[in-house]
Amino acid sequence: MLWAALQAVLNGVLSGALFSLIGMGMALIFGVMRIVNFAHGTFVMLGMYVAYVVFDRLGINPYIGFLVAAVVLFVLGVVLYQLVLRRIAEQSEFMSILLTLGISLIFIDTVQLVFGADFRQVNFPLLDITFRLGSHIAINAPWLLSFAITIVLAIGMFFVVMRTRFGRALRAIAQNRYAASLMGIDVMRTQAIAFGLGLAAVGMAGGLLLPVFYAYPEVGHQFTLKSFVIVVLGGMGSIEGAAYAGIVLGVLESLVSLYWGNEWALAVDFVLFLFVLSFRPSGLFGSQRV
Repeated sequence: MLWAALQAVLNGVLSGALFSLIGMGMALIFGVMRIVNFAHGTFVMLGMYVAYVVFDRLGINPYIGFLVAAVVLFVLGVVLYQLVLRRIAEQSEFMSILLTLGISLIFIDTVQLVFGADFRQVNFPLLDITFRLGSHIAINAPWLLSFAITIVLAIGMFFVVMRTRFGRALRAIAQNRYAASLMGIDVMRTQAIAFGLGLAAVGMAGGLLLPVFYAYPEVGHQFTLKSFVIVVLGGMGSIEGAAYAGIVLGVLESLVSLYWGNEWALAVDFVLFLFVLSFRPSGLFGSQRV
């Protein structure tokens, strides 16, 4: 049973890294713009379908195609912000909930009309490779490669937010958008790029999920819930906290699936979400903003 638990923890770390990347995108959007993005999981789904189309039509491996998904989702994010979301910048957060729910429904229905409701998956030789550590621990090559790429992307995203001039502008807007504008920061332009970066992050995560997940129009719903749990667990708007929280969530889900079954893994998300909100609203890692 010990080896099974170790295997579950390892699987949780590998999947949790992708959850972290998705959560970091949500944390960036919420921390800078206070947009409660209920379409977040839908954008993960779009990233999966972009990578699928690139693989199906052009034969490009998803581990390269995720970069195409990032570019497409970045452009989509900037356009959506400039055309739609900037109009509710001064409105209550309830307006962003309604608007992003509407955006989510539009994209889900569009994808279903274009691709149908069938489950889609890619198939290439790497999927059949498994590494073994001794006789008890196995590591699936696609999960391992996705994990390694995700770590690099997460570190790069953290560096952009915390160590660049653009990142300082983001953090200034998160603290006080009006004071930031007085200091010469173009708030609308910076927020548009931030929203694009948040969507690029989930687009990359979607592309990296494609080799290990089925793509279908409503696959994003589960990732929307996970994103909110990660943001609350890591601290509202904390990029670093979201990175840690994604790993924690992945390990917890994997252990719960081992001991109680897959059907209870989703319950863990809800319980953890309510527990942290009730007893530690600032998150387990203590930070509330970018």
